[in-house]
Amino acid sequence: MLAAAPRIADASANPSGPSRLRVLDLLRFCAALGVVVFHFAETRAWGTPNAFPTLSAVTMFGVYGVRLFFLISGFVILMSAWGRTPGRFAASRIARLFPAYWASVLILGGLAVAGLITDHRPSLTELLANMTMLQHGFSVRDLEIVYWTLWQELVFYALIACFAAVGITYRRCLGFMGAWVLLLAIADRVNADLLQAVLVPFSAPYFIAGMALYLIHRFGGSLFPWLFVGAGWTLGLYTALDGEPTAIRRFGPALGSALVVGVISLIFLVMILVAVGAFDRVDWRWLTFLGTLTYPLYLFHHHVGFLLIQWLHPVLGNRVTLPLVVAAVLVVAYGVHRLVERPLQPRMRAALERSLAADAGRVRETAAGSATPSTSGPTPSTPGSVPAGAEGATPGPVPATSAPAPAVVAPPSPYAQGTAPRPSYLPRGG
Repeated sequence: MLAAAPRIADASANPSGPSRLRVLDLLRFCAALGVVVFHFAETRAWGTPNAFPTLSAVTMFGVYGVRLFFLISGFVILMSAWGRTPGRFAASRIARLFPAYWASVLILGGLAVAGLITDHRPSLTELLANMTMLQHGFSVRDLEIVYWTLWQELVFYALIACFAAVGITYRRCLGFMGAWVLLLAIADRVNADLLQAVLVPFSAPYFIAGMALYLIHRFGGSLFPWLFVGAGWTLGLYTALDGEPTAIRRFGPALGSALVVGVISLIFLVMILVAVGAFDRVDWRWLTFLGTLTYPLYLFHHHVGFLLIQWLHPVLGNRVTLPLVVAAVLVVAYGVHRLVERPLQPRMRAALERSLAADAGRVRETAAGSATPSTSGPTPSTPGSVPAGAEGATPGPVPATSAPAPAVVAPPSPYAQGTAPRPSYLPRGG
């Protein structure tokens, strides 16, 4: 079946549309804002679990903003990795994620250690593990409740980096996604913990669908990518409904299930419209600014918002406090972007890329040394010896400069003349 798919050499990329999909910046911001209002409406910082009984019927669906994040990640990360080496892809991801993340661990961890906590005071070992962003893999508690999604993203990045090492092509993407779907079913069937840890079953349907939507965006719609979008949608609904979501407990099985299906389907529909170019005209520059706020807003909003709600609502009341705190965390997000991300991200990325090429000079020196004849000094001659080609000359020691340098004979080329492989022949992603 995969043989029927077009080769990447035969499938031309879609040239239409803007170079940067600013509508994705808008969608990322909306997803983050949905998570923010969900947490703020449900937080126990209000002193009651039902601070906004009417509003929470809407804000409760903000939790599905995380699924939109994963869908966008599948689209954007494949686009980012395409044509890059694993090292350059890793450098771009590390520089993108870690400056703001380290700032959140240091600042929010410092607040928690000082007693300004949301649920518990972290130990030193928890703080150290959280600095790596790998704490979930070490079974260490997340410093912030929002950090759990970062582990899902890291595993996805690792899979894409391995894919980039092989070389990303259209056909290989189809095989990659097909293998992922099949292994998800096998892992669930045999209850294989290792497979489930690598395949991230919760977020995988959205990553897979996002990758397929990028193929549709880049190469146009064809059956195989659309099948993977459908598979992602189906598996996403299965995992969402299998866990008895809050909507079912609140609205009953029929209406609650219909609402969950509707929200997830809307998320997929919006991303499908992005992939087919329906939002290409949504290209306003200020959307990029909203996109820059998304990641620091997501990292900082819960802890900062919890503390502000706890301090302000007894004085200002719930209705004034909620919008005020939302505005405050947006200001905090801008401050983190302006003071941390903007100065550190390009420097870290440049330093990581220089580090990838740190051995380039040594390799050139080694290659040059192996190709240059030895000039360590003259070879001592035996008294009375006669250099080759000097028969009849007066015997005796011969100065080193009188002997011609031996000719360096290049080994025969393994390719016939004019048949050496072009650079495009070499495997991509090395």
